[in-house]
Amino acid sequence: MAPPAKAGSGLKVLLVLVGVLALAGVAAVGGLWYLGHRVKEAVVEKAKAYGVDLPTDSPSRSSAAPVRLRKACDLLSNQEAASLLAQPIERSEQTSDGCSYYGPAGLSAKLAQEQASSTFKNAQTPGSNVGGMDVANAVDQLAGSMGAAQGTTGSGGEAPLLMLMVGLDGKSQMAALSASNALFSGIFNAAEGKKGGSVGAEITGLGDRALRMPKLGLNVLKGEVFIRIIPGPVPDADTKTVSVARAVLAKL
Repeated sequence: MAPPAKAGSGLKVLLVLVGVLALAGVAAVGGLWYLGHRVKEAVVEKAKAYGVDLPTDSPSRSSAAPVRLRKACDLLSNQEAASLLAQPIERSEQTSDGCSYYGPAGLSAKLAQEQASSTFKNAQTPGSNVGGMDVANAVDQLAGSMGAAQGTTGSGGEAPLLMLMVGLDGKSQMAALSASNALFSGIFNAAEGKKGGSVGAEITGLGDRALRMPKLGLNVLKGEVFIRIIPGPVPDADTKTVSVARAVLAKL
C-alpha cells in the first residue's frame, strides 16, 4: 500500500518554489531601489549643472560636517571576520559596493553542501518546522557556490563567506526594505497558510533599527549610516552576523 504522503511532498515542493521566487523578488526590489536611487542622483546632478535646483527628500547637510565613512574592508579586518565567523578567512576584496571575505579553496562549497543536506533532511522529517524560506536559502547558497565554481559569481572560484556593505542614505534604504518586507510577507504567508507572519525579522538592540531579510541579509541603520551584512553558508549565520554588525558599529 502506497504511503499517503504525496500531499506533504507536494507542499514541500511548492514551498521550495515559492521560497525561491520570494527570495528572488526581495533581491529584485532591493536592486531596483538601488538603481532608482542612482538614477535620481544623476538627474539632480544634471539639473544642478543647468542651474536648476530640484527638491529632494533628504535633509540638507550644508550646516553640518559631512559624514565620512571608512571603506568596508577597513571596518572589518580579515582576522576579525575569521574570529566572528569561526571560519578561516584567507583574503578580502574591496569593491564599489563593499567588501567580500573569502575562505580557503573549497570551503564555501563544502559548507553549502552540508547546509543543503541538513536542511533537506530536516524538511522531510515529520513535524519539521523547516519552511519554504529555509529550503530556498539552502538552495540559494548551494547555487551560489556552484556559480562561483563556474566563474559566474564570487572570485577565484569561491563564493564569499561574508559580504559587508556600508553607505549613507540609510533611512531611505530602510524604508525600501520595510516596503519589501510588507509585500513579500503577504505573498509568503498566503502560500504557507499563515496570518500575521513576517518574512523579515526585527533585531532589537542593534543600531537605531535592524532588519534581517532573506537574500538581503542583516540590515542596520545607525543615524545616516546603513550597514548590510550578507552571510555565506556559515553555520549559525544569524548570530554571527549580529556580532559582525556590533563590531562594525563600534568603529563608525
